[in-house]
Amino acid sequence: MKSLYRQFQLNIQGKKLFSSDENILLAISGGVDSTVLADLLYRYEKEARKHLFLAHVDHQLRPDSAEETKLIDHQFASLGLQVFHVKWPLADQPVSGIENAARQFRYDFYQQVADKIVAKKIILAQHANDQAETVLLKIIRGGDWETVSSMAWSRPLAQDSAIQIIRPLLNIKKTDIYDYARARKLHWIEDPTNQDPDYTSRNQIRQIVLPALEKINPRAVENISAFADQMRDLQDDQLLEMLKIWIHRSAGLIPIKRSQLKEFELLLDNEKQAHGRINLANGFSIIKEKKRD
Repeated sequence: MKSLYRQFQLNIQGKKLFSSDENILLAISGGVDSTVLADLLYRYEKEARKHLFLAHVDHQLRPDSAEETKLIDHQFASLGLQVFHVKWPLADQPVSGIENAARQFRYDFYQQVADKIVAKKIILAQHANDQAETVLLKIIRGGDWETVSSMAWSRPLAQDSAIQIIRPLLNIKKTDIYDYARARKLHWIEDPTNQDPDYTSRNQIRQIVLPALEKINPRAVENISAFADQMRDLQDDQLLEMLKIWIHRSAGLIPIKRSQLKEFELLLDNEKQAHGRINLANGFSIIKEKKRD
């Protein structure tokens, strides 16, 4: 069995998530997932102090949220890493829809920091359990087969954005993250709301459903994630086959060169390029527009 760090290396290198000479921004919360990811990135980067930056949002939703700022600085600013902190003003927090509003505030802050440090990659700590939870929620809420696919290893921050969201832990289980954190003697803060199954539907999946499924099969998380990956691949294959059928039917009306079809096939296979266009004759184009996860 590969060590977590070795699997992390393989993920970055095999999927070409980022290069060693570019600036990257890690979204860190003070929880175990992003704390472990910060440690992994610090070990991986040859010039971490030059290329690795951290961004932290204090949502001020818990009495101990200020402790996260102190903990992050103690562990990582002390290593010479630059950490950007911001507080979500209480006056800006809505009465309802607070989860979506918090997410929007975070992502706006990440983009501001990424622009400031000239980073094209924002790193998130979502892992295999997050992947499995998301897939199960989609199924339970009535998603059709086209929506039950995995989170992407990389995707644009927004449509036509040059900044990419990167998730290098998607095939790593939560239990392995905890084991790594303890072995490395890292310190983190547990959000008590994550342990309350009555707090959100995702918590019910996390605290009740997934543990029950793992009693049936200890590899339940991996298998659910693998299923979601297969669904994503199936969607891409189906799209290509539909494109080929459309081209054959339209060939008499739209001049299409074989090289243009091959060019578009390569564009579809390129996970790092979510949007693209192949210009055809007579003002026609074939456009790739990938949905956000």
